[in-house]
Formats: sequence, C-alpha cells, structure tokens
Amino acid sequence: MTGREEYTAGLRALADLLDANPELRLPWTGTEDTAVQVCVAGADDPQRALAAWAAALPGLKSKEPDETFFNLRGQVGAVHVEVFAYRSQVCRRVVTGTREVTKTVMDPAAPTVEVTETVEDVEWVCDEPLLAGGVS
Repeated sequence: MTGREEYTAGLRALADLLDANPELRLPWTGTEDTAVQVCVAGADDPQRALAAWAAALPGLKSKEPDETFFNLRGQVGAVHVEVFAYRSQVCRRVVTGTREVTKTVMDPAAPTVEVTETVEDVEWVCDEPLLAGGVS
C-alpha cells in the first residue's frame, strides 16, 4: 500500500470511528474557522497542482490571495478545504506604475527624518486554469 493509499484509508477509518462514536468531538480542522489545509508550494508545478484542486473540488470555490499566499477555498460536503501556494508561484507580478512616497523614519542623528522613496504599483495576474470550475 502506498503512502497515499494509507492516508486516504486512515481518513475513511477516522470517519467510521466518528460515526460509531457520536460522543467524540469532531476534529477542529475542517470547520469553517479552520479548514483542512493543503500546501501545494512544494509540488513540481504549484500552479498546475492548484488548478487540479480547483477542478476537483465540488461546488463554488473562492480565491483569496493575500500578500504572500494564493488561497483557494472550497468544501467537500461539510468539510472546509483550503489549498494554498506562494502567490509568486501561481501568479505573475506585473508592475503597473511607480509613485513617490514620503514617510517619517527614526534616525540616529536626529529624532526623525523624512525619506522619499519610489514604490511600485503592482498587480498580480493569475492564469485561467486557476479560475476554472466555479471559482469566484
């Protein structure tokens, strides 16, 4: 039996155990507050792995990128699932412009000093496979 087969057999056995023992509390992971997490960042092709999850998860999914990660959320029955990778692995960073920003910072020679720096305006573009299968 492969590691994958052992794992999925363990999930089935856990479901059977929970069904046979209704007094047991349900696991914390898999709820709306704490989804079962699948990290595809280490996959050979994280974008393809994420797209495969998007296609396989039933029903409506949501994509929720943040500063670091691209998160795909969905459900299998009542079990909440979140699949994630580094945003830079699955989307392209496109610089749409630059602007000057002035901020006040601490300086050892003076209490504070104003510094002006150029910052990039960035848009993250994700290819169509991530949008397949009912992703909002």
